[in-house]
Amino acid sequence: TACCLPTGSQLLAWLLWLQVWQVAAPCPGACVCYNEPKVTTSCPQQGLLALPADIPAASQRVFLHGNRIAHVPAAGFRACRNLTILWLHSNALAHIDATAFAGLALLEQLDLSDNGQLRFVDPATFRGLSRLHTLHLDRCGLQELGPGLFRGLVALQYLYLQDNRLQALPDDTFRDLGNLTHLFLHGNRIPSVPERAFRGLHSLDRLLLHQNRVAYVHPHAFHDLGRLMTLYLFANNLSALSAEALTPLRALQYLRLNDNPWVCDCRARPLWAWLQQFRGSSSELPCSLPPRLANRDLKRLAAADLEGCAVAARPSRPIRTGGPTDEELLRLPKCCQPDVMDKASVLEAGSPASAGNALKGRVPPGDSPLGNGSSPRHSNDSPFGTLPGSAEPPLTGLQPEGSEPPGLPTTGPRRRPGCSRKNRTRSQCRLGQAGSGGSGGSAGSDAEGSGALPCLACSLTPLGLALALWTVLRPC
Repeated sequence: TACCLPTGSQLLAWLLWLQVWQVAAPCPGACVCYNEPKVTTSCPQQGLLALPADIPAASQRVFLHGNRIAHVPAAGFRACRNLTILWLHSNALAHIDATAFAGLALLEQLDLSDNGQLRFVDPATFRGLSRLHTLHLDRCGLQELGPGLFRGLVALQYLYLQDNRLQALPDDTFRDLGNLTHLFLHGNRIPSVPERAFRGLHSLDRLLLHQNRVAYVHPHAFHDLGRLMTLYLFANNLSALSAEALTPLRALQYLRLNDNPWVCDCRARPLWAWLQQFRGSSSELPCSLPPRLANRDLKRLAAADLEGCAVAARPSRPIRTGGPTDEELLRLPKCCQPDVMDKASVLEAGSPASAGNALKGRVPPGDSPLGNGSSPRHSNDSPFGTLPGSAEPPLTGLQPEGSEPPGLPTTGPRRRPGCSRKNRTRSQCRLGQAGSGGSGGSAGSDAEGSGALPCLACSLTPLGLALALWTVLRPC
């Protein structure tokens, strides 16, 4: 019976024959199959309307791009357990079943880009792809990112979502992507960046948000992006940006903020101060308002140029009980409007900003966004630009005008003539003034005259006493 058992060499030969049989399995008619460098099934641009039914099970790479495939059915690649790369870009995909990629535990690259009718992806579509490191969903017409869409993609490093129709960034969408290094979101319709949009992205190196409709960035939106080196926010609707939002970006080297309608008034002071100490490469920030600063670079303005607010610790003049009119408020930037509920602040139009507006504080080589018409518009959008100028001194070394304690008189009081030291002491003169104040005086006399008369009496009193004594004691 021992002779019937296969020897080690026979078992090895049997395994080799099995592998050869799998590789030599029939190749789909419209495809080309080969084994080197990896077992590959390639069917690009063959006019396919559906997935080939007989993709060899040993395939490690499957290329189906450039066809007219409209649907990926459930478990469409069920037999391809060894699959590491799958390209389905440039098709006509309109629907992908939630379990279309089930069982592809070894998948590393998935390209679904250039499928303009793929407006929604089921949140369960990518479940189980724990080794996926590159996911292309750009130019798909996506209108939203479903909750939990990227859940469990712990190995993902590159996520391409540019040139879609995304209208929001839901909180915690990228929470599980702790290894993500590149996130491309440019060319969408995103109106704002909420506080928790990028939570969990501790390894992110490049964030592209340009060519959206972003008008507001939450001050804590970039809280977890301590390793971010490149941030593009140009060609949006930003008129102001909190310096607090940029403070966590300790590794930032390339910043692009041009092509935004910047308002260069008191609201821009914190951003201006942050830019003075930023040592990376940044674009110009041309001002849109006020008109006197139109087209001037915010970075190169002086502190005195950013006027519009003067908040005093105490009112330096009476506050109108009725408050500012609606018409006046409409003419002023929001930061320059007085808080009618806070009687400790008062607006002084035309005054420079005061101390009340205190500052809050402070890719791999060759990897670039795909050429899809969303490239930066200007030469200064390149990550390799000139360092920002430092001709102006930092704001921390400047004392804002108008920050002196209010309430002090602008001119000193008139000096009252004092008593002669030969006749009376100054304290006695003051007592004399107090006594004269109690006597009836002319209400129409000025302050200087009323102050001079008592002291004149102080000077004449000793002379009168001397005359009286001389009259009594004079010789007959």
